[in-house]
Amino acid sequence: MKLEISLDLERGQVDKPIIIAGLPGMGLTGKQAVDYLIEVFNARKIGNIEAGYLASPIITTHDGVVDDLMTELFTFYHANIGGEDYILFTGVTQPPSPEWQHELSRKVVEILLEYKPPIIYTLAATPIFSYKWEVSVYGVATKRELLEELRLYGVIPMQGEGVISGVNGLLIGYGKKYGVDGVVLMGETYLTNARDYIAPLAVLRILSRILHLDIDLRKMEELALAFHKEFSAALTSKKPDKDKGSLGYIS
Repeated sequence: MKLEISLDLERGQVDKPIIIAGLPGMGLTGKQAVDYLIEVFNARKIGNIEAGYLASPIITTHDGVVDDLMTELFTFYHANIGGEDYILFTGVTQPPSPEWQHELSRKVVEILLEYKPPIIYTLAATPIFSYKWEVSVYGVATKRELLEELRLYGVIPMQGEGVISGVNGLLIGYGKKYGVDGVVLMGETYLTNARDYIAPLAVLRILSRILHLDIDLRKMEELALAFHKEFSAALTSKKPDKDKGSLGYIS
């Protein structure tokens, strides 16, 4: 089986676009953040990857009735904000095997190379062991000087040895292999197996500073604050519903 990718975007239509990607992972952080950018940027869909064999080996049901198998799993969007081009990439799942995670990441980077992107940002999360409202954003980068630059925007460089699993990490790895700078921004999340609203907000705040963009985050802020009040109340009553909104496909 071959993975074919094509985008409805001519090279002359964009000028060195910044790539922003986020696939499902802890807290659904990266996907929520990119989905939010797609909405506020009013981004145009420019391509998708239809490959059922990249989906998790499950079926979904609703009130006992089996849903149709999902085929459109990964999508690309384009937006021009303030004269700067952005290509956004997201998906509804992570490929179910390491082999296909590598293949998808490699193919995505190769197709994006045609547009000569200067940098790839991926948005993700890192786990913490106690709940808090004021979360930090950690980062890794493909160059030491780029990592030092991130400090100026409030990003905490990851220390010591570590790994970043899934496509959110591999996109940066293959980008570096092909000579494209890359950054992974990771918001702290306590809800590794459930939807978090605080981590994606923290990541988007940092990203807006890095890109010097005035991103309207009011809707995300309202969601995060409402979630915080509800979850804090649950913790106070000693009945935290940590599994509420369970994702089922955490990487």
